Amino acid sequence: MTVGLVCILAIMTVVIWQYHNQINALTQENQILANEKTELASEIKDLRAEIRKRDDLISTLPRLDNLRRNGFTGSPEDIALDLKTHNELIPYEGILGGTMRFFGSDHIFVLTDRWVLAYFEDGHIGGYLLLEYKIENGTISYTVIDSYLM
Repeated sequence: MTVGLVCILAIMTVVIWQYHNQINALTQENQILANEKTELASEIKDLRAEIRKRDDLISTLPRLDNLRRNGFTGSPEDIALDLKTHNELIPYEGILGGTMRFFGSDHIFVLTDRWVLAYFEDGHIGGYLLLEYKIENGTISYTVIDSYLM
């Protein structure tokens, strides 16, 4: 009886030791991934800042002049914010219970005084929409030109 108990204790010790080693390895891997996540978040922040700078440069192009001639008093950001409220334009259904929506105004690009490129997703899959827009009497209307899922 005591030999059996010693064998069980020895086996349990080995199993516990193996799990302890696995936990240590996973903890180290988790720390590495956390560091990578922090680095990627910093890179994303830098890239978004660069996009904003380029958008500011682009906003001085003729597209704003054309919009102003049509009575638009806002900015390209206003168009992006308005488009975010029109998820019904996305021609795809979400999957796994997700709902398709425009990801964010920093993922909506006013290309010209007629076209917008917008990223959308449901948390599982995403894609892009190319839209034509018109501004009449302060109201923005959209027509889907093309779209695709990634």
